Amino acid sequence: MNPFYAGLMCTSLLVGTIASLFGCMSAVRCHHRSAFAICLVIALLDFAPLAVLLARLPESETLSPVPWTAAALSLTALSLFASFTLWHKSRRQLSPVSIKESCDHLPSALCFAGENGLPCLKNLKMDELSHLLTGGALLNANVFWETIESQPIVTLENGQTWSFERVRMEMNGKIVYQITGTNITEEARLQRELEEDNLRLKAMNRRLRQYGQDVQEATREKEILRAKTRVHDEIGHALLQTRQFLSGTQDDAESVCTAWRQNVRLLLGKYADEHRVDTFDQLARAACTIGVTIARRGVFPKEGAESSQIVEAAAHECLTNLVRHAGGTRLEIIGEKTATGWSIRYLNNGDVPRAGAFAISTMAMCRPAPSLRAAV
Repeated sequence: MNPFYAGLMCTSLLVGTIASLFGCMSAVRCHHRSAFAICLVIALLDFAPLAVLLARLPESETLSPVPWTAAALSLTALSLFASFTLWHKSRRQLSPVSIKESCDHLPSALCFAGENGLPCLKNLKMDELSHLLTGGALLNANVFWETIESQPIVTLENGQTWSFERVRMEMNGKIVYQITGTNITEEARLQRELEEDNLRLKAMNRRLRQYGQDVQEATREKEILRAKTRVHDEIGHALLQTRQFLSGTQDDAESVCTAWRQNVRLLLGKYADEHRVDTFDQLARAACTIGVTIARRGVFPKEGAESSQIVEAAAHECLTNLVRHAGGTRLEIIGEKTATGWSIRYLNNGDVPRAGAFAISTMAMCRPAPSLRAAV
């Protein structure tokens, strides 16, 4: 055969030799001694013809191509078949290498180490985190844990947050420490959002408490204003009675003294808040003491109702204004029940307002109690 054909045979035998060696490696990985021996024999069978052919390559023209071709092709095919079979079998069996590959593909960081800190097994993620945290690979698990033990939850520069934990285990009478790292970036983000929401809720609670205090203060000021208005009305009523008594219009000194004693108790805080607005009978008796007659006609709200209290308060104010400003002696109150509430009119015989003065008409509506309309 010519030199070119001899070169092709050498290449074929070389491929078979390499395939046989690869089969030996796969057999070692699967812990198959018999398969390793077979592959080693096939590798030697491939290498022997290759060595002979290379030695006689200068005189290759004297070699017969048929036996060399048959030997090269058969040995190469046998080597490839054995190598592929063992490689496929190794892929389907567990081995230390397959366990290491599985650990390297885990999303979490994992390391097993003995009591002296020497790692028995660690994955790529643990080495990566060790470089980021300590600046080097994880060569001693004890040193790595001492570095992060004070702060097992670490936030990296890339924004990821990792939580580390070490567990002590016993295997085959030996102490083994397992260090795991879990990516808790999403949980940390939710925790920060929760803390921000809590801060906003605290601020809202402070504003609500301040609002409550403002409402209390406004209510207190409103009560003070009501008390001042009440004191003003009571003292004004007493002053009118005193004025009438001093002018000789009426001579009931006892009612004047009673009114002033009542005002003194009110100013001293001894006048109970449960004091109700004067009823029409009480108002009529008080009006008589100052020389004013009160007459009622029509239908009025039930005594004690909200509408009745408004009617009585309006009558009290009309009586005060009649004596103080109009100089009248008679007040007439006319009540009428309407479809939507009450219509109350207050008429008096006081002086007509001077030219340019205003005639005031007041309309008051009460809801949800029966409506009340009053005209003064």
